[in-house]
Amino acid sequence: MNASATTFRELTAEETTLVGGGDFTWEGLAAHMGAGALVGGLAGAAAAGVGAGPGALGGALLGGIEYCAKDLIENYF
Repeated sequence: MNASATTFRELTAEETTLVGGGDFTWEGLAAHMGAGALVGGLAGAAAAGVGAGPGALGGALLGGIEYCAKDLIENYF
């Protein structure tokens, strides 16, 4: 018998969340992208020469990036 055979234990609920990919959900990603698109569209419409379409696209992209990076930042920093 080696040392690793005597150290087995079950994971806690918090540990299984980390192993299973964290708190990521498609609904959360879509909500953050939708909020980013709304704010980006409004900002793009208010800015001269940008337009609502490109502003919404950029806002959705930034909202999605923020959602994906949020859990990494919260867990490790």
